[in-house]
Amino acid sequence: MEWLLIVLVILAVAAGVVVYRQRQRQQEAQKRAAAPGPRQDPFAEVHGNERALFELKVGDLIRYHNADWWIRGTLRLDERGYTWAEHLISDFKDQHWLSVEEDEGVTIGLYDRVPPGDVGGNAGDDTVTYGDGVFKLVEQGEATFVAEGTTGTAPQGSARYADYESSDGRLLSFEQFGQQWEVSVGTHVLPAALDIFPVSD
Repeated sequence: MEWLLIVLVILAVAAGVVVYRQRQRQQEAQKRAAAPGPRQDPFAEVHGNERALFELKVGDLIRYHNADWWIRGTLRLDERGYTWAEHLISDFKDQHWLSVEEDEGVTIGLYDRVPPGDVGGNAGDDTVTYGDGVFKLVEQGEATFVAEGTTGTAPQGSARYADYESSDGRLLSFEQFGQQWEVSVGTHVLPAALDIFPVSD
């Protein structure tokens, strides 16, 4: 009779342990479900084309403001490991330069070349003027480059640059790929404003 009581006690203890463990698992599952998930980038959908922007190449199509622009040439620049790209885009009538660089996300600039004589000042000055704007020096330096397609530069080499920005966000850039400085003025472009249609490899 005693052995039967012992067996019943053991079974009761085992059942209690099983029930206790099940309740623990349920509580842990509820805690995990209630815990906040990882924080999400609030602009993730807006910046959904960033990878495509960094992978742009000659022949790709860009749609901007309901107009189609083909990439005719690309300059890939490298300044001691920091890289960015400049793309010559054209609709077969007009053309612009589109710069793409990573600076806490993707930064896009759309530029037009202007005569250097229209700019008051020289590359490297603290401020220069263009039209009714005053532009302050943001950064300057020297980078190596490799060219693809039509760029008007050598296939590879080194380039000097000096980048400026006005108080209202307009951009001005000096670049020297040979003997002469070239000047471009431009504006920032939101990544979401560009639709990318890559050509097949």
